[in-house]
Amino acid sequence: MPTALGSWCRTIFPQTSAAAERVAAQALLSTGTINLGKGGTYRLTEHPDWKPQASSDTSGDRHVNSLNWALPLLFRGVQVQNQAMVDRFRQLMLYWINDHQGPRNSWVDSSIYGGLRTETLVCAAQTLNDPVITAAAIRDAQTMIKSNAGAREVAVGSNNTDLIRQTGALAAFCWTGDIGLRDKAWRNLVSIANGVVQPDGSDVEGSPGYAVYIEKLLQGVQSAANTCGIPAEPIPTLRNKLYDFVAQSIRPDFLVESIGDSINESLKGSFGAADGQAEWVRTSGRSGTPPAPIYSVYDGGYVFGRAGWQPQPGMPDSFYSLRSSSTRPGTAHTHDDGTGLTFYSKGVSWIGDPGPFRYENSDPLRAYLKTRAAHSALTVGKTTRSKWSGVQRLSAQSDWATGGNDTTCLQDNTWKTVTLVRCTQYVRSVDAMIVTDYVNAARGGKKAKGRFTWQRWQIPSGVDTGYEGSTLVLSKGDKKLDVVKSGTDVWVVDHAQAGKKQGWFTGTWGTKLPGQVVNRQVPIPKQGVRQALVTVFVPRNSGESVPVTISATGVTISRNGQTITTPAPMPQLGAALL
Repeated sequence: MPTALGSWCRTIFPQTSAAAERVAAQALLSTGTINLGKGGTYRLTEHPDWKPQASSDTSGDRHVNSLNWALPLLFRGVQVQNQAMVDRFRQLMLYWINDHQGPRNSWVDSSIYGGLRTETLVCAAQTLNDPVITAAAIRDAQTMIKSNAGAREVAVGSNNTDLIRQTGALAAFCWTGDIGLRDKAWRNLVSIANGVVQPDGSDVEGSPGYAVYIEKLLQGVQSAANTCGIPAEPIPTLRNKLYDFVAQSIRPDFLVESIGDSINESLKGSFGAADGQAEWVRTSGRSGTPPAPIYSVYDGGYVFGRAGWQPQPGMPDSFYSLRSSSTRPGTAHTHDDGTGLTFYSKGVSWIGDPGPFRYENSDPLRAYLKTRAAHSALTVGKTTRSKWSGVQRLSAQSDWATGGNDTTCLQDNTWKTVTLVRCTQYVRSVDAMIVTDYVNAARGGKKAKGRFTWQRWQIPSGVDTGYEGSTLVLSKGDKKLDVVKSGTDVWVVDHAQAGKKQGWFTGTWGTKLPGQVVNRQVPIPKQGVRQALVTVFVPRNSGESVPVTISATGVTISRNGQTITTPAPMPQLGAALL
């Protein structure tokens, strides 16, 4: 019976809640229930078969092989000297090891599952001094360290799971005194860390929520370096860059924007406690220092803009995001959301992002929410597409420092015979967002018949749609958003329906909320065309009038006695206004 945990256990798995560990350990011992969090639950028999269960999703089924879920038995058992808990933990480790001596499914040793298991086995081996568990830990560490990432300064193509795999290897070889493999693991870690964090601090996952997770992993890497007695740089520097990026992705309600596999949630724990800007967004402005920039562009494929960081009551609080392709390869957590826009104002998310729903590969809604059609983006119907061509940022400029406008243009190269350009302009003086979508369609043959551009605006749950005169108006309580467009066609409003996929949003993890999709399809003539489709979003209070006029020369908006006329950004001269 060990009297203390191994020195690496709390380095790799810091204690967050003694009460939670107690509850988890008791559940594992009494009922064999594993709480896999977002992955669902899993019920253990005396000798588990490790097979998928209906109560867990794809991620949960695979996480059974991570073994970290069993650690509460060891941690609690050692703390209170409960022999039954420690024995059950040891037996589960030995069952898994004996059942996986031969060839393994590729995902058992890959991704996050192999990395977490290596870390778990290192903690277990060091604590229990069991030769079988020690040998298993070394076997896993040798598998994890096969990566040659350390041969490059930047491991382009890596993701967050590679950090876990190499942290486990570092712990194993530092503990056993294998200096050569320890140093290789550290070189891998540095290269991978440089690969998952762009030089400007943005993530490669296409998901700000995963940037928060990467920072947590880097904190673990830094702790591992300290425990191992080796210098931790450049990890602290990369963490500081992530703080700046994550801060920019926070909406005025202090929730992370639900881009990619992120959900709308506040920052938790001690994220960025030593960084003033991160502390400010984490504490909802109660402490720390607000960031300065109110327009920012990132190589991870993000643009963020806002009216300001500390809006006064009754004054503009608008925030928006815009998506393009990352300068590095995307990951499984990146959605096909190029040209996708979100818009928040008056305390309401008007144009939203659907979020991830849950990690169930067989779920058709999960698959749909990752597609272009599920986002407030542009698509082309009846046209061949190769999404790997990407969405390029053409221009990004702002006069925010003097109260001026933000102007961003993106070019979508993914459609075979049609080039799309989306330009957005946030006009601070009248608090309005102008979106101009350009369609440059080449002449086509028979296959070009029936082509059309499809604009979709995803409207989150709780927002109503209706008309005031000829203007489509979104409303929530006494807050309004006028949606003014060019052209004489009308918007189509589709509501989320049971059994259908469009219009659904992620609430809490694994739950779905019904929204709406405001959309229109604009025909593309067979002979080709150059079109410009203008949409203006104007947030206002109920009873307030903010007239908007769209003409060939630009957009005119009047608010509070001030009238502005701004030409629509025009990267394609000669486009017909529709």
